[in-house]
This record gives sequence, structure tokens and C-alpha cells, in this order.
Amino acid sequence: MSVKISTPDISDKYPELKFLNIQFKSFGTKQSFFGEILTATCPDDNSKVKEILSKQGERRVLIVDGQASFKVALMGDMIAKQAVKNNWAGVIINGCVRDVEILNSLNLGIFALGAVPRKSEKLDRGSLRDDIRIGDSQISSGQWAYADLNGVIISDCELDLP
Repeated sequence: MSVKISTPDISDKYPELKFLNIQFKSFGTKQSFFGEILTATCPDDNSKVKEILSKQGERRVLIVDGQASFKVALMGDMIAKQAVKNNWAGVIINGCVRDVEILNSLNLGIFALGAVPRKSEKLDRGSLRDDIRIGDSQISSGQWAYADLNGVIISDCELDLP
């Protein structure tokens, strides 16, 4: 089931909700997506991204704190294909991706700061499900993300949308 959302409409209806004050680029064919959040911290190492996206996503959204690094890509085509296969709604990366030509053909919401060609090391650095901060926003697993080309809204609970 694919429900199209509008973050401006959500913001109008729920003006108290916070949004990520970061300008993301959209990769992937899903330009709007939402779901319960799972967080990951990945300091120039995509081991945790690979680990979690290889498991069932149940329409959740993975939000990755890559510390705004442009040193390496935290997701490429192989990991993104696993996310599609495992039913993730989307991935939001405060960092970079690669294999853009392939990502742009996948039925997955993918927001990232940009793209770089270099793959990351696999040293199992980072963590899953810890609170993260992106821009001015504190984000926790279990919250909900609503994303489209206008931005990303964070809610403590699932919203009642038409």
C-alpha cells in the first residue's frame, strides 16, 4: 500500500512537530514515505546500515547519523536492494550514498546529503537504536518520520492522516 503524504499539509495540521533543518537530496523512486523510525550511528562505516537493512523492515524508516560526512558512502546499490527486498519504507542519511544511477531506479525512499564514489570501511563501528541528533532535532527509535521533497517531519507517535 502506497499512501502519498504532504509534509506541508502535515506541518499545517500539526504545527508543533519538529522537522529536520537539513537539505536532503532525493534518491530512489519513492518521493514521499513514512514509518516508524529506527536509528543508526555510522561514523564513516556502514556496517550497521548493512546489518539492519538485511532484516525485515516492516515499513519502517532507518535514519542514519553519518555526521554529515562526505568521506564515504553509507549506502550503495547492494544494501539498498536489500532494503527494498526486506520491506523498508525509506532510509534518511545524514551523509552520502553511491551508485546513484541504480538507486534512482529502486522503489525505496532514499534521502541523503549527496553522493560520493568511495565505499566505507567495514569495521563494525557505530550503534543501532541510540538517540541521535541531526541538525537541531533529537531523534529516537520508535518515533515516526514523514518525508517528501519538502523535508522530513518527526513525530513522537503515528499521525492520523487522511
